[in-house]
Amino acid sequence: MTAPPSNDDRPDLTVAYTTFNSIRTIERSVRSVLPVCRRVVVVDSGSTDGTVEICRELGCEVVHKPWHGYVKSGSIGLQMQAAIDLADDTEWVMLLDSDECLTQELAESIRIAVLANDPNVDAYLLNRRHWYKGGWISADFPDWKLRLFRRGRAWIRSRLVHEVPETDGPTRRLEGLLRHESWIDLQDALTRNIRYARVAGWMPGRRTSLLKIVCNGPWAFTRTFLLQGGFREGWRGLEISCVFGVSTLMKHLFIREAMRARAGVPGEPPCETHESAGSSPPAAEVVSSTRVDEPVDSAT
Repeated sequence: MTAPPSNDDRPDLTVAYTTFNSIRTIERSVRSVLPVCRRVVVVDSGSTDGTVEICRELGCEVVHKPWHGYVKSGSIGLQMQAAIDLADDTEWVMLLDSDECLTQELAESIRIAVLANDPNVDAYLLNRRHWYKGGWISADFPDWKLRLFRRGRAWIRSRLVHEVPETDGPTRRLEGLLRHESWIDLQDALTRNIRYARVAGWMPGRRTSLLKIVCNGPWAFTRTFLLQGGFREGWRGLEISCVFGVSTLMKHLFIREAMRARAGVPGEPPCETHESAGSSPPAAEVVSSTRVDEPVDSAT
């Protein structure tokens, strides 16, 4: 059996994560990156499910950074930036969500790219694809994400949800897929997407109309199921297409609710009821017991 390469033989790369109760996927994700990096750093928001312990067993450097909600902490993007800042001794940094893992083809592409250290490239885009109930699905695919970049040449564009790194330098795309295992089952997929829809709906400045409320949800379903090929995945594709349609509808209903609340329409709860806890209504209890105002793993 061939021994794993020593740190000195591995590419000049640090992989950075933010985590919160990520035990379901973090071990698989970390194991997929270990052959292609020198360090793995984790910024954890207070996991209680064994996430920190398994990360340390795998050799990750774990730092605790409390997250107090979107208002007090500004954004989960601040957690992500803290993880990037820990990668201070390698030329390249890769920022992953805990539910993302490298396929073998992508790992090899990353290894070759980092070792080549092309001076004409500041960042690489990875093609993320959803993995649901044991197989690939075509929803939102291809989905090119900036994940790999030179230290100091990318930053986090802070948003309430789905924060992303950005760069103003030259980029290229890498071969291989980034496997995204965000959802356990249909209930989990629906719960997570509606939770993000609530946050997005209460973002300042968002507006909607009756036409958008009526049309955008069905269009999201049609796009996912027909145009993106969800019908080829059978019931799995149908389930996720329905989830995308319902969550799009709910987002526009939440936008309408926020518009009416800010306008002081009688019968609507005041804005402070929703926004004091984090720019969104307090979410109901969900399967993962995660609320909008609780620490959130960057996985989406």
